[in-house]
Formats: sequence, structure tokens, C-alpha cells
Amino acid sequence: MKRRITKLTALLVAAATMTSMGAGSAFAESTEAEGALDLSKAKGVTIQFWNSFTGSDGDVLREFVDRFNETNEDGITVEMDIMPGDTLTEKLAPALTAGTAPALFSIHDMDVANYAGSGSVESFDDYFDVTGADKDDFMEASLTGLQLDGHQWAFPMEWYTQYLYYNKDLFDAAGITEVPDTWEEFADTAAKITDPDKKVYGAGLCVSGGVPWMNSMIISNGGAVLSEDGKTGTLSSDATKQTLDLIKKIADNGDTPIGNTGADLDNLMSADQLGMVVNGPWMVNGLKENEINFGVAPIPQGTACRAGITEITAFAMPAGISEEQKAAAYKFISFWNDKDNSKEWSLRNGFPPYQKSVAEDADIQADELISTFSKISDYGVVFGQGCDVTAAINSDVLFPMVETVIGGGDAQKAMDDAQAALEALLAK
Repeated sequence: MKRRITKLTALLVAAATMTSMGAGSAFAESTEAEGALDLSKAKGVTIQFWNSFTGSDGDVLREFVDRFNETNEDGITVEMDIMPGDTLTEKLAPALTAGTAPALFSIHDMDVANYAGSGSVESFDDYFDVTGADKDDFMEASLTGLQLDGHQWAFPMEWYTQYLYYNKDLFDAAGITEVPDTWEEFADTAAKITDPDKKVYGAGLCVSGGVPWMNSMIISNGGAVLSEDGKTGTLSSDATKQTLDLIKKIADNGDTPIGNTGADLDNLMSADQLGMVVNGPWMVNGLKENEINFGVAPIPQGTACRAGITEITAFAMPAGISEEQKAAAYKFISFWNDKDNSKEWSLRNGFPPYQKSVAEDADIQADELISTFSKISDYGVVFGQGCDVTAAINSDVLFPMVETVIGGGDAQKAMDDAQAALEALLAK
């Protein structure tokens, strides 16, 4: 499953307005008043689980669900429906409004503000108390990235950040012996790899349909797209200008293809025509299938720090879920977070563990790729927490800004125009 930042459609927004804006917090208060959830109520319960794991990881997920159904001692049955992300959003919006949503469904951390703000989801505030799970074992960012107004509105299922993929054969052909550690080195390395006669590009900088690499670059240079409260645009800065100038340098030198999507760059990497690209863990399987001699390293650092936007796929429950279904959902999530199961998921799919005990496991440490992916705990940063237009900022503001610069446009004007578009988006 290729993870992409997706934005909630107008359908979800329209449906959400039909629910009470205060329903989410009000439900959390009523749950606390009623006392602790009784997990024994899960016995014999059947729940639905909707998600968008449409790739090879979906096959592994089916195995996990089948295993849970066969081994849990409470007679709980999880019936899973896997569908494309857009289909999930379209189906979920009216189901939440009508009260027919499944007990569990997957969402993205950047959608938490939309779902929680509209009162569409139930909180997980009591999860640790009810299940006895060790909260301290969870990487802090894997939980805080799913919080809003002091409540836990979703629970981590997997998380990841951005990494530098590089083609070892193209590095060798260019006489490059070290992987770039900074963005400046990234640009210099790209120039050495580019070979127009062979249609080889040194670096891939996508302008849509990919991870928000430009956000990471801006932050690493000491900038920020949004204020800490997520309400004000802070894109116009020396750090952003510095970032855009380097992007323009790479593009003007002909070291990156112009106007490529994330999928385009995936294809170039799989065809031995791209030296480097920033992407997520899901890229591994495709490169292996195409027998590409590749390596993975932490994302380059900027002049201020190393930063990679953290993204979280999470479990969510509908507001108003019955105690029986919530108890069954908690039982399944506890199964999911069992150390052996979490370890298996990481080893089979390449995603870094979000539990400290799993990250410290000897087999995880010994796996070169997953060990690199686990650097998320060192430099992963949450973007746009509490902002209900975060995904739109990426698709409608930042990617167009980068596309303008890569296409030959003026960096200063592109930044100024993007700042104006950001302010307009936040004002809606």
C-alpha cells in the first residue's frame, strides 16, 4: 500500500456538519462518568473494520485478522472490508452521520482534527486504564500525533517518516562512496549522477502524489509552515527561501525530472534511472521486486537540524459506539499491539515499530532496513497537529509552490504566492 497524504473530501466535510460540533468532547465526558469499560462485554461480539490497506500489506493484515478470529478466547469476530482510500472516505462520511459506521476504521493523523472537531469519533482516553497496556512503551509522538484538545482521538496502527533511497549502482558508476548527509551534499551528489545521454537523473523531487518532502526540508533549515497552534501561516521566511533556492538549483542544473509525480519517480527508481529520492518504507518491496541494488539512509539534514514529517495510520471508532463493540475493538487493538505481532508486522512490511520494546528487539535491530526506518524516533516531527486543513496545505499550497520553482519560476515570488494561498486557506 503506497501511503500518500490524502485530504478529506467535501463529502466528509458536508456530512460532518450534520453532527454536533461538541459531540466528541461531550461523549468523552459521558464515558468517564459512566465508569470503566467492562471488557467482558466483548464476548461473542462481531465488529466491522474498514481500512485502505490495498497493497501487499493488506494480505498480511488479513492473516492477522484471521489469526485473531481463530485464537481469541472471547469469541470475537472481526469482519474486515479493504477498499481504496477515496472509497473509504466516501463510504465513511454518510455512515458516520447515519450511525451505521463500523466499530473500527483507519484514518490518517492529518485527518484527526476533521473527525474530532466534528464529533465523529470516540476517544481512546481510557484505553490504557482499561487494557492495562504500558503507555510508557509507546513512542510519545505516535500518541501525541493523534491527540487534540487533550483527548486521544485515534490509536496508532503503524507510523513512518521519510528516508533517502539511493541507487548503489549509479553511485558506483559516478564514483560516489558516501551517502549525502546534508541537503547541500544531496544537491552536489545529484549533479555527479545525472547523465542525460542515459536518461539518468541524480535526484527525484516530486510535485504531487508523494510524501511532503518539502515540509521536512523547510523545517530542517530552521523554518516552519505553520505556527505552533496551527492557526497562522509562517511559510514566508529566510528558511523557506533558502530551501527553494536549493530546489531551483537542482532543477536548473537538470538533475531532477520536471513535473513528476511520486508514482513517476517510483517508476524511474525501478528502472535504474534515478539516483536518489525521498520516500516512505513502502518503496522497499517494489525496488526488491525489480531487483534494484538500493540503499536507505536517514533523510538529509538542513542547516538547523534533521527533520522528517511523521505520518501515522491509526485506528478510529465512531462516536456513540456501544460498550460491547468498543470492548471488542479494544481487544483487537490489544492483540495488534502484542509485542510478537508488532514485531512480525515490522519485519514483514518494513514499517518501524512505535513501541520501544519492539524497537529494542534484537531481530529488529539486526534488520538493516528496519533499523534505518526506526530512526523516526530521532528526527520524526508531527506536522499540522490541530489544523483541519493540513492535507490541503500540502496538496494546494506547498506542492504547487515547489512545482513552480522546479518548472523555472522565481523562488521569491513562488514563496510569496504560496504564503498568500496559505493565509486564504486558513481563513476559510
